[in-house]
Amino acid sequence: MSKKLKKISQKYNKIKWSILATPFFLNILNDRVYAATINTAEIETATENVKQAVVKLAMPIGTILMFVSIVIISLKMIANSGNPNKRTESIGALAWVAGGFMLLGLALIISGIVLSIATNGSGGMIGGGASA
Repeated sequence: MSKKLKKISQKYNKIKWSILATPFFLNILNDRVYAATINTAEIETATENVKQAVVKLAMPIGTILMFVSIVIISLKMIANSGNPNKRTESIGALAWVAGGFMLLGLALIISGIVLSIATNGSGGMIGGGASA
């Protein structure tokens, strides 16, 4: 039984070392680089696309959701006008909608700041890249 176990262990070690060594030797043997430089025009286009996507998607969706939420909460407040406990719950839900609106605005501000910092306000990424 021990000979069989030893044989299996040797095969396992052989496979393990070949798997671990293959990427190392491939990196040593392959000295070609397939990356191309990115010019500032491509970076400007990419950052503008991200800005436009955030503004075009987040603003309308957030506005629609906020409007629908306020309408639903208002209808609940009208329907529960005689019950002070339910009316208090509706007012609490309105606070959550206001918090969500602030969170959406904060997310848009932060994404604008991050893109501005990443592009140094000029459209070109900090740290280089080929100029156009």
